[in-house]
Amino acid sequence: MKETGMDLTSGNISKNMMKLALPIMLSNFLQMFYNLTDAFWLGKLGENARGAVSAAGIAFPIIFFLSSFGFGFVVAGTALIAQYRGAGKFEMMRKVVGQFAFILVIFCTLFITGSFIFLDKILALLQVPDEIFVVTTQYISVILVGVVFMFTFISYQSFAQGLGDTVSPMKIQIISVFINLMLDPILIFGVWFFPRLEAVGAAYATLIARVIAAIMAIIYLKRKSPIIFPKLKDLIPEKEMLKKILKISIPASLGQSITSFGFLLLQGFVNSFGTVVITVFSIGNRLTSFFMMPAMGISNALATVVGQNLGAGKVTRAVKSVKKAFILIMSIMLVGCTILFFFGSFLTRFFINDPDVINIGLRMFRVTSLATLIFGIVFIFMGVFNGSGHTKPTMLLNIVRLWGLRIPFVLMLSGLALKYVKIDFLNSFLQFMAKPLAEHPYDALWWSMVISNTIIAIWAFLIYRKGRWKVGSI
Repeated sequence: MKETGMDLTSGNISKNMMKLALPIMLSNFLQMFYNLTDAFWLGKLGENARGAVSAAGIAFPIIFFLSSFGFGFVVAGTALIAQYRGAGKFEMMRKVVGQFAFILVIFCTLFITGSFIFLDKILALLQVPDEIFVVTTQYISVILVGVVFMFTFISYQSFAQGLGDTVSPMKIQIISVFINLMLDPILIFGVWFFPRLEAVGAAYATLIARVIAAIMAIIYLKRKSPIIFPKLKDLIPEKEMLKKILKISIPASLGQSITSFGFLLLQGFVNSFGTVVITVFSIGNRLTSFFMMPAMGISNALATVVGQNLGAGKVTRAVKSVKKAFILIMSIMLVGCTILFFFGSFLTRFFINDPDVINIGLRMFRVTSLATLIFGIVFIFMGVFNGSGHTKPTMLLNIVRLWGLRIPFVLMLSGLALKYVKIDFLNSFLQFMAKPLAEHPYDALWWSMVISNTIIAIWAFLIYRKGRWKVGSI
């Protein structure tokens, strides 16, 4: 039987991890180009630039929220495939993929239907400015159609990563991003016989690129990873396998969806300050995510290494891989965050040359660079928990980071909490908390990131030390 990918249960850990992680990093960087390319070209629309970039920026947390439930199944895919591969149970791997195909059909049907029904209400709840409400609705409507194709690809990506094959998904990403890169200026500005679609053109470019990526993913699954390509019998719902998938995926999905809903509330707070702050926040999210890619790549690689070694019963090697991952992530993140700290204003100007946007962006990156470095530590432990299939700690960390820490600190540091709290002694405390940022209350968005990420990094380490993750999921 032809095997695909890497056996991560032997050999040099650091070398294997980087060999696995580098294609993941590149794939993640390429994925970010979907949004970065949109922001770049939309920022060149002249007087319509601010509104177009804002519409695309508002779409990011909304799409993340609406599709977040599906990301939990991706975590389950990598964990189960990796552990079954480490244990040498190849037939069980095919069953995992077959059950995923069944779940994907059900999820996408419910997702697309529900999203279109509630889209207008969500945008109204988020206080989307009237001048960009229509274009935001149009942009998101096109992107929503592409979600089914996005999940087809990332499901394949999770299976391949579980096997230790990160090169095949990377090749698909390269082609997909190139297509998006070529189509963006054509559809945004109306080159040749194409109409000028502006922000909606960027959405169509992304949709077309994702359709092609999904088709290629299915072809690659058949040709490159025949070991996990399901047979017809594997597509029939099977209670025990569905239970295993759901046991891992439900906590991960809840953590993602509850967290992303919190980001929607933060977006509503951002929107209340108008298009300048919306634009800065949009660019900041994209660039911060871009510089987080190395940590995300190594975290995903670590999940595969941990999964395969736990499946093979090599717990000591799994522990050693965590220490190696920490050194790699911190070394790379320190360089990236230094760039953000010193060159944040230049990077902002690259996307949109607006003095007000650049001024706020300068302050933002001085703070978010530190927050991003700290969050790199959190990614290490999330890789461990996800690879072992113990997703409840990840769920708790995500929920508390946003709902228990970041949102409350945003409310306190911005002074917004003063509007709702009428108790005298609490009022004095809240006034004290809000005083440092009184001139620029929206800066609370950045400082709350530093506080929440620091506390969660410490908590994640304590959970890791307990060692419950050392027992796998199969």
